[in-house]
Amino acid sequence: MTPAELKDLFNRYINGDVTDDEKQLVDDWYASYSDNYAEFNTVGDEQLKTEIYAGIKDSIHKPAAKVRSIKFIRYAAAVTILLVSVTIFTRKKSIPLNLISESRESFTSIKTQTGEVKKISLPDGSSVWLNAKSEIRISDHFQNKQQRYVYLDEGEAFFEVTKNPQRPFLVKTPHVTTRVLGTSFNVRAYTNLKQASVTVRTGKVQVNADKKLLATLTPNMQVKYDPAKAEATVSLADAGAATSWTEGRLVFTKATFNELAFAMANTYGIKLISKNKAATNYRYNIHINTSRTLDETLRIICSVHQNHYRRNNNEVIIY
Repeated sequence: MTPAELKDLFNRYINGDVTDDEKQLVDDWYASYSDNYAEFNTVGDEQLKTEIYAGIKDSIHKPAAKVRSIKFIRYAAAVTILLVSVTIFTRKKSIPLNLISESRESFTSIKTQTGEVKKISLPDGSSVWLNAKSEIRISDHFQNKQQRYVYLDEGEAFFEVTKNPQRPFLVKTPHVTTRVLGTSFNVRAYTNLKQASVTVRTGKVQVNADKKLLATLTPNMQVKYDPAKAEATVSLADAGAATSWTEGRLVFTKATFNELAFAMANTYGIKLISKNKAATNYRYNIHINTSRTLDETLRIICSVHQNHYRRNNNEVIIY
């Protein structure tokens, strides 16, 4: 790596415009020396270089570590040399390194409440619909990055992405990452659900987990990923039904009672339970307009299997 490339890497690191691998590489060594800036004032330049080199050597020879290629080791060493120079420079200028980290980690977080659906316009012209009880983070430097990252930390969102082949769009959830150039798709990643899912309405997307490709999806295809088992299932799906919540409709096809109860909790803020043991085997094929009152919706639900319901504050019992 040339000095110009090293300088470019560090500039992109400061602006938050690096890949996951580049960021991890820099952060690993930066973290070892950023906790106590005051220590830098008592450490000589040569000693600092020696300590960082020892850290690299120790990391490379750890028994549990994966074998790294010569190319990667040379790359890590090059970046470390750059960090030594930057550390010495910032020490002389009396600029705490944590200021660099803070400027790089600036986000705007948007949350929705029970029964709330919110549309968000991104700086690149893309649109995001955020479903109830969901949270998304968007970098304050979103428009200046080579890759457009959005973090869906909780819940469900539907994306209509403005096409830009030079700036890929990535949606990161706790377990899967979806990469696109320009398309529309739905991502569901509620913590209380056992699976995360991605459903494509238009275009093509790639879905990854732990840097492993799970699936390449085209319209009306869906992948479900179980992080506990590290298993992915790809199938055909009705993208219109999967994204109907953006229009105030909930479409259930062969849904279990638990799936229905989860949707009712997010939409109406109630706990739906059943005293009927047979409910565990129920399947629901219904459409619900979320503009209806709770009682109207409950009557529709009970009509499917000829049940009744009783309300007790925020708890609804089906029997």
